[in-house]
Amino acid sequence: MADCEFQNSLMAYSDGQLDEPSRAQVERHLQECPACAAELAQLRALSRNVGAVLAAQPGLSQIARHRLHAKLDSVMDDGILRAARFISAIAACVLAGCSIWLVRGHQLSPAPPPWVDVASQSDTSIASSDNTSPAAVWYLASATNRPDELP
Repeated sequence: MADCEFQNSLMAYSDGQLDEPSRAQVERHLQECPACAAELAQLRALSRNVGAVLAAQPGLSQIARHRLHAKLDSVMDDGILRAARFISAIAACVLAGCSIWLVRGHQLSPAPPPWVDVASQSDTSIASSDNTSPAAVWYLASATNRPDELP
């Protein structure tokens, strides 16, 4: 029964809410599927029992309806408030964690990389005759070994 494709249509069939082609299709299926036929019998019995209880008892008074609505509203509000508190707690934890990470990150920042000071050197250090670094030697060697350029 759990795998039957007509399971969702049984309640609508029982209530008479299906159109003619769908109703005929469900009726053909009910002749072939005893599980669906048993389910339909249970639905009809339940519907008769609920109808009998509602017919036997008078309607709810205005006070009872008001109390019922108030209780339903409070239950709904409690669920919403519980979810809001939970989400607020998560947001507060994320905010506290990020704040701690930012504060600790600025206190434990490592020394700047060595190439940061290169841009702040004065022009005198570039023009100096100290050409012993590997980059300076490579640059000077490539600049002086161009035969196609005029001096």
